[in-house]
Amino acid sequence: MKLQGRVAVVTGGASGIGLASATAFAQEGAHVVLADRSGERAAAQAEALRTQGVEALGVFVDVTMPESIETCIEQCLERWGRIDILFNNAGVLIAGSVTELRPADWELTIRTNLSGAFYMSRAVVPHMLRQGGGVILNTASTAGLVAEPGIAAYAASKGGIVLLTKAMALDYARRNIRVNCLCPGWIDTPFNDPVIAAMGGPKALADAVDRSVPIGRQGTPEEVARAALFLVSDDASLVTGHAFVVDGGLTAH
Repeated sequence: MKLQGRVAVVTGGASGIGLASATAFAQEGAHVVLADRSGERAAAQAEALRTQGVEALGVFVDVTMPESIETCIEQCLERWGRIDILFNNAGVLIAGSVTELRPADWELTIRTNLSGAFYMSRAVVPHMLRQGGGVILNTASTAGLVAEPGIAAYAASKGGIVLLTKAMALDYARRNIRVNCLCPGWIDTPFNDPVIAAMGGPKALADAVDRSVPIGRQGTPEEVARAALFLVSDDASLVTGHAFVVDGGLTAH
């Protein structure tokens, strides 16, 4: 198994890409912490994983609140004594241009998507350094590489994640911590519902996907999870500072 005995913390782990990735990690032998703003849902999904014979813990975390993060990390360390993998996946998506967004929506997006990854990493990296290394994976987006209309705050936050990833990779490359980010394109999860509604609904989405995605369909959380598994495993031992695109060809279009 690729991750036998390793401990992985996945934020936004109770649904979508986070849950699919935590499940993939667990199937490869990892002990997983589903850390989510919905603590009840995280606990329920962790229980479901335990019925499959894997080690899983569901905990509440709000990545915009450093004290919440410290509690989450403490629970993980009390249970397993180490953290080998941190997947900063928690995020929000609020549609709007800079003149349409409320300042509060801008602040929430940046605090969650960008500052949340900073706060989580800041809490976990010292433990990784003490234990001799680890892996950090951040969820960015194709919107962090190429602009899309109507998602100004989201694009700004994800562009920040891409460069934060590269900066962290350089800072810790000689200390055995690899740092990469995923850049998913259109993935079929409820996460995109606010933008789909702003576009005009499912028909408008289908037309947009047909025009912009060469493969001609949305991806699934499980497809992204397989890319995440590669990046956190030793199969990617020479990969750091990389923005790994999983988009059906969208950014090549």
